[in-house]
Amino acid sequence: MDRKRIAAVFALSGLVVLSGCTSYPKPPVAISRSAFTSIPGSEHRKLDISQKLLTLEDAQNLAVQNNPDFKTKYFAVVAARASYYAAFAPYMPTITAGYSITHTFNEPNNVYNNIQNGSRSFENGPSATANWLLFDSFVREMNLLAARHNWKQSEALELDARRILVRTVAYAYNDILLANAKIMIARENMRFQNSQLKENELKFEVGAVPLSDVLNFKAYYNSAESDLYAAQYQLAASKYALAQLMGLTEGTIHEEVQFPGVPSPDGEVLSSLAVYLDTALASRPDLKAYREALEVAKYNYWGSICSFGPTVSLNANIGYNVGQSRIKAYDDSRSRTNKSETFYFSYGGNVSWELFSGGETFFNMRRFQAAMLQSDYSLANTWITVVAEVRTAYDNYLTCLKQVKISQKSLELYRKIRDLVEEEYRAGNTELTRLNEAQRDLVDAETSLATYVINMHNAKAQLMAATGEY
Repeated sequence: MDRKRIAAVFALSGLVVLSGCTSYPKPPVAISRSAFTSIPGSEHRKLDISQKLLTLEDAQNLAVQNNPDFKTKYFAVVAARASYYAAFAPYMPTITAGYSITHTFNEPNNVYNNIQNGSRSFENGPSATANWLLFDSFVREMNLLAARHNWKQSEALELDARRILVRTVAYAYNDILLANAKIMIARENMRFQNSQLKENELKFEVGAVPLSDVLNFKAYYNSAESDLYAAQYQLAASKYALAQLMGLTEGTIHEEVQFPGVPSPDGEVLSSLAVYLDTALASRPDLKAYREALEVAKYNYWGSICSFGPTVSLNANIGYNVGQSRIKAYDDSRSRTNKSETFYFSYGGNVSWELFSGGETFFNMRRFQAAMLQSDYSLANTWITVVAEVRTAYDNYLTCLKQVKISQKSLELYRKIRDLVEEEYRAGNTELTRLNEAQRDLVDAETSLATYVINMHNAKAQLMAATGEY
């Protein structure tokens, strides 16, 4: 192997050591830019529009893959795993190698006419030291177990972050569906008002209706158009929120991407509340994280108690020293040079037991004990919170389901009323204000139904998140 290949091997080895074992897909290149308008499209992270329809499941999967905040939780797990493996290190001996070089100059001071000899010495040699901790009153065992549960806690926190992210994506996605429904309702209202306007303009020309009727439908048409703009803004804002959750650097979702209509108003029959409570208490990752945090606190406390015990260790030293000293005489004697070579080796053991340190060990124990009790109460608080969240989500879904059913019936009634009033108005048997009221009630009923349906699906997402099914 020539020198170039040897250098390449060492360079590659150094790169591996420096980069570590963790590899990850880097964030989009666009985030390194300081001017948005000059970023090429290829550097952005955006949706693949080959599949026109974006489903809720697709949006949730993309968010899990690309959301930067969620990605940070993975590296917290990596760090906790590395800390766990590092906790095995104290069981191994510590070996330290060294090489020393010493050059000493010693020149006499003859200010008082004392004749002395000067000297120069040069010593160098390698050495190695080994230490092995055999027993430390089980402190290492407690630290190892604490690190293991800290790793599990980080994994649980990652799952909990995923649970919250998926639920948030469902809310943002459903907001888009609701905005689309409001746009359709506003456009349908504009169509109705415009048709009435055209018809009444013709009647006004022949003197069949007053000008106020024409102006009435113009005003209501403008109001419906204003509702359309408000719904379009709600759609754009909801897309921005969903794009952020999915980690899209452009911050929006293009018009080419389509969404389904309002989801089905047909709800589902839920199991008993007890089933969801049992599922949540067994599956919620945040509850598991607090349980693991309690275990960490327990082992930290027990480790502080172990610190009161003795420690036993072995040590060994080995070295080789080469020296040369030259003695320069300032009297009549001759100068001389001495050379030496020394090989040394020693080993031994050490037992230490700290009997008093000003109370530091005791107060450390009290500190870890307080942290353990605090963690225990935090777990209890989380347990109660989980139960309350499940109950709230369960009742919320049932309430939304009832509202959807009632709203469906009301919508049919308001549509029939509007149609009847419209016929009566055309026949001249009712006032214009009654037609306005009937149309307004119909629009409100359509908006309410769409809102209740979305609320029901949000409640379902809330229930799934509360039980840890996400």
